Amino acid sequence: MSSKNKTHINKPWTKTHINKFNWLFNWFVKTHDEEANKNNFIDENKNKLIKLILNEKWKDTSKESLLFMVSRYLFNKNNNDKFIKLYSQEGYNLKIKKDNEEGKNELDEKETQNYRTIEYLNNCLELHEPQANDNIKEHYKHLLLMMLIKQPPLRTSFYTTAKLLRLSTDNNKNDNYIYITRKGKMKIYYIVNKDKATNYKLYNINKNLSKIIIDNNELEKFIYNSFVLYPRLYLFEINKKPISENTILKYLREITNTPQINIDMLRSAYITNFYNNNMTFNERETLSHKMRHSQATASKNYLKVSNIDKITPDEKIKELSKQNIILNKLISECHIKIKALEKTPENEKEYNKKRNDILYLLNKGRTSKPETITKYNILHDNKTNKYY
Repeated sequence: MSSKNKTHINKPWTKTHINKFNWLFNWFVKTHDEEANKNNFIDENKNKLIKLILNEKWKDTSKESLLFMVSRYLFNKNNNDKFIKLYSQEGYNLKIKKDNEEGKNELDEKETQNYRTIEYLNNCLELHEPQANDNIKEHYKHLLLMMLIKQPPLRTSFYTTAKLLRLSTDNNKNDNYIYITRKGKMKIYYIVNKDKATNYKLYNINKNLSKIIIDNNELEKFIYNSFVLYPRLYLFEINKKPISENTILKYLREITNTPQINIDMLRSAYITNFYNNNMTFNERETLSHKMRHSQATASKNYLKVSNIDKITPDEKIKELSKQNIILNKLISECHIKIKALEKTPENEKEYNKKRNDILYLLNKGRTSKPETITKYNILHDNKTNKYY
């Protein structure tokens, strides 16, 4: 994009801007003009794009980022364009609206349905005690939840990228690490070389903040034993490759039995619990450094005021809470079985063929989904160790 004003200096046009630009173009072509030209669709439609964006059923944060992107695009084309301020002002209005909502520290609709207290999450952890016959995925679920509630939780990207580091000299200052040192008493650290906060002024200047000690002995031992039990390079990996953010979320949702919970909600739960028990500025400042943001961000974006009842230390309430988790899990399993049974075969011949194929594979050592086994009424003989 070139400027018509010789003294005009373009503002940075980053990968984020490019992604937003491409996304807006694809949406515009699909919904409004199949013949639109990517090189000038904003210029040709700037008088109506602003209303189209504002009237779409997108989140305000998405609208805000698109409006600011269009404003920058127009500025870099011609800084005298009157539409620059129009788009910028609408984006700013949405930002102020968002800031005001966040300032209330209230749960939004999604959070109200999926927000879980630290007490609830601890109960989930106790109900998921590691077993000797656990597979690595079950092990990962327990490890993940421990790391999110026994230690100030970081952003999702750390857990999907962190590698094991044995020697501090192998730190390449670019990757994220789990650093285990056995000099004297064992200590384990998170080393965060790359995340959202890397370029924040505080974390860019003070590199010591990239090294975060794990101060929970139970978690420290579990992480160490995890790498002994399942030797690997990455903190979470399958087939020698780091797992995706979607897989991390899948593990979290399964162990907490909460369909739409995410790591931001865990960060919020941790901060809310911590602030309820630690009132001083210094304590909260230390926590913000461990979570790699500012205390203002923690107070505004993560601290939540809700009508969710606090769980008292009473053992009876704690036991009932655990039972509730178990019952909800059983309900989910029943829904899966019912759904499987509803999918009746079109004819008996096809049903029998599929059932025989599944039996053959199972007896050859393969596995199958529980709902498939239920659907085809397959049983297991413990004496012969055969399916029938």
